[in-house]
Amino acid sequence: MKKRTKVLTGALLLIVAACAVITVNIYFPEKDVKEAYKALEKELMTDQGGEQKPGTKSEEKPKPESSIHFELVATAYAQESGMAEKIAENVKKMPDVVNAYKEMGARIADTDRLRDSGAVGEGKDGLLSPREKALSPGDKKVVDMENENRRTVIKGMAKAIIRVNRAQDTPENFNQVMPQATEQFAGIRRDAAKKGWWIQDANGNWGRK
Repeated sequence: MKKRTKVLTGALLLIVAACAVITVNIYFPEKDVKEAYKALEKELMTDQGGEQKPGTKSEEKPKPESSIHFELVATAYAQESGMAEKIAENVKKMPDVVNAYKEMGARIADTDRLRDSGAVGEGKDGLLSPREKALSPGDKKVVDMENENRRTVIKGMAKAIIRVNRAQDTPENFNQVMPQATEQFAGIRRDAAKKGWWIQDANGNWGRK
């Protein structure tokens, strides 16, 4: 009887262990993500002659920093060099993201025109936000296409972060990283904004730069 009880107890523990949810905290290297975003813009949103498009800025070389933290299993840290480059290389393997960057570069004159006029501003969600009650059909189409491209870029960055962390590409991990990927992208858009453009800070307040 005791032997049977031990077997049942052991089986129950195995079932509980199998059903346990392993929490994975994905490390988000903010500085490297910023540098990866900027490097991708410089490379993919420029013309064939290598001239940088308006609205983008080149920055210093990235600093290495990376680690991954597993809870309920183990805690591990991995310091790697060239993390910004690795992130960017992951993104460049995503055709939809590369195409999104190129389309954004091709319409930069239109988006700059709208931002110069104050018709749209840089929102805290990383998207262009209309500042007037109504845009013309043509301008609305520009904003819609631009925002669709930006969403693709941000999602691509989130996927790249998951992959360089060597974590599984699950909805849970994606939802964990997306807010930070969005925040970093929006911050870069604010930093690159020209004087006089409308920008929205992280708290939702609007103002001219």
